[in-house]
Amino acid sequence: MQSTAIKKRQGTRTFVPKMSNFETSSRYEGLYFKKEKLGKSIDDLKAKYAR
Repeated sequence: MQSTAIKKRQGTRTFVPKMSNFETSSRYEGLYFKKEKLGKSIDDLKAKYAR
């Protein structure tokens, strides 16, 4: 019985688009993303996601 799983060749890279390009193309379609501080500290994140 043959395996039907598709194996990736070693050394191939997965395409990952740049976020800035994705945001720009989304704006053309009328979609906007929330702007948040990118440089958040660990304490800020703990306070935000505390349960």
